[in-house]
Amino acid sequence: MNAPTRTASSAQILTVAAAFFLEVLDATVMIVAIVPMANAINASISEVTLSLATYVLALAVFTPLSGYVFNQRGLAGKFQSGVLIFFVGSWVCALSPDLYTLCFGRFIQGFGSALIVPAGRALILANTPKPLLPRTMAWLIAPALTAPMAAPYIATLMLSAGGWRLIFVFVALLAVALFIACRLLLRSLPSPVAKRTPLNRRAYALWTLFCVALFMVFVFSSTHQGYYAAMAAGWMLIGGALLTLTLRSARHTALFDLQLLNNPLFKLNLVSGSLFRISIYAFPTLLIIGLMENADAPAVFTGHCLFFIFAGNVLAKPIAVKLLTGCRHLKFFFICASLATTLSLGLFYNTPLIQEPITLWGLCFVHGCARSVQFLAYSTTSLWGIEHTRLHNATVLMSSVMQLNALIGQSVPALLAAFYNPARWLPGESDLVFFHMGLATVIVLSGITVLTAACLPSAISPPSRTQ
Repeated sequence: MNAPTRTASSAQILTVAAAFFLEVLDATVMIVAIVPMANAINASISEVTLSLATYVLALAVFTPLSGYVFNQRGLAGKFQSGVLIFFVGSWVCALSPDLYTLCFGRFIQGFGSALIVPAGRALILANTPKPLLPRTMAWLIAPALTAPMAAPYIATLMLSAGGWRLIFVFVALLAVALFIACRLLLRSLPSPVAKRTPLNRRAYALWTLFCVALFMVFVFSSTHQGYYAAMAAGWMLIGGALLTLTLRSARHTALFDLQLLNNPLFKLNLVSGSLFRISIYAFPTLLIIGLMENADAPAVFTGHCLFFIFAGNVLAKPIAVKLLTGCRHLKFFFICASLATTLSLGLFYNTPLIQEPITLWGLCFVHGCARSVQFLAYSTTSLWGIEHTRLHNATVLMSSVMQLNALIGQSVPALLAAFYNPARWLPGESDLVFFHMGLATVIVLSGITVLTAACLPSAISPPSRTQ
């Protein structure tokens, strides 16, 4: 395997990392503005929440397609096209007179982000020597982790300055600055040339059916419509089964590069990493619901919990890089990282601890540190054995699965709320039982990652310094 002809500079890495920051910021900044938006466009809070969630749906639907559009422009050109599309979607949202236009704008934003993430990551990593992947991946991830910490304060400032539309204007202006930086810094990076097969249209249609059905499970569960949620779940299972059969039988056309699954670390990221990501996506929502329902915690208090989780994420990254770079036994590393995340979740079972603000925030920080190490391990090691010409295929498949993880993670609290009612099954019980059930669910998912790590071959080791 040939090493890259050049190494991406710090400015180029931070330019792509800024795009990831913008994507995560856009996904989280509007939560604070849901009520003002609902009042302004004469819609209910649940409808506005649904419109904002269409962004995640668009990411899941369009990420697999990103490997087949704008290919003639190279990875840098595809990345810039995504930023431009994201800018257009932001302005549509800012000018939205009604709910439907807002949904359309969010969908455009999601399409742009679906181009940005795989192309940007592949462009940087294709120009990074394998031993430097942990450090580079940490630089790519860290700015995005600060977005949820900054989002509430940015939203509050924009709302006080000019209303919810100003938030989208602010995001659009950031996209313009990012586009200029892309033009100046990224065009000099060479893009690996990958062999492309024709798009399997049937597989893509089934993937879309699966994603939409999964999204509808979330929507109906959130509104306690169990019958329709079950119907959507049925369509989701049918779409998933047909998609699996189609992908296995495909010979000359493909939606994903399934030969990547021959790499044990990449396969570990998709299987075990999915369980990990679902658990960490679901946990913050479960924690916030538990605090607001049982302790009547104000929004500022719950916001501090998220702040400390992501603060732990960010501050632990340099340590995680050193640990992963110096590691010589990946199996042991994954077992320890998975066990640390699982144990950090288990600490929240201690009711007296989570009732005290200082100890609760301390637990959030510890959990953030633990999940930071495990997240970096999955995202980095999965690409160690991938050829540079297949990095874009790898990032497309990985990003598609991660978007599904986000959708499933968001649906876990909604499903529990729809099908488990403490007042019905256990009269007189508090909603703390609901929180404990949700916590048990994410702990089980996280605990399985410990077992999957134990199944890794002991002979797998990091790449040598000369690779």
